[in-house]
Parts: sequence; C-alpha cells; structure tokens
Amino acid sequence: MLIAYWIVAGILSLAYVAAGGVKVVQPREKLAAAGLAWAPDFPAWSVKAIGA
Repeated sequence: MLIAYWIVAGILSLAYVAAGGVKVVQPREKLAAAGLAWAPDFPAWSVKAIGA
C-alpha cells in the first residue's frame, strides 16, 4: 500500500508541476485562448506567480 501511495503522489506532483509550468511559460493571451478565461483579468506577473 505504501508503494501505491508514492506512485500516486508522484503522478499528482508531475501534474501540478506541468500545470504551473504552463502558466509560467505561456503568455496570458495564449492561456486565455486555451480556456483560462480569468487570465486576462490579472496582470502578467500575477499569472506567473500563480504558476510558480
């Protein structure tokens, strides 16, 4: 059971890192076009901070 926990924790951590990395790397306009409707309402530094 402990091994299953670590596997699930690793997969979830990779998903969180990927989601944050997308917010850090891509510009706000591209994020808004991809479906993040809230991105244009915030300054660029704020979106990057949320991703980080």
